[in-house]
Amino acid sequence: MDAELLHYSTGEEIQIGDRVQYGGTFATVVVVSDGETYQLASGYEDYAGAERGLMVCDDDGTLNTLDETDERLTFAERGIA
Repeated sequence: MDAELLHYSTGEEIQIGDRVQYGGTFATVVVVSDGETYQLASGYEDYAGAERGLMVCDDDGTLNTLDETDERLTFAERGIA
């Protein structure tokens, strides 16, 4: 992403494919948008042009849209996009 990068509270840059915990549930980052540019995981092309923030898909398939400052979001490990 060329503009302002999104980061976890621990300082790591948020990237597609990252494994995270959101509210205690494991999930994968599938959309990252700085408001102008965006990254999309395969199959999430319908979310192109999303506002600044990210979308995670939990292991049960539930999608959650949130901003980078959501305190329930915790970085677990760098994934493979």
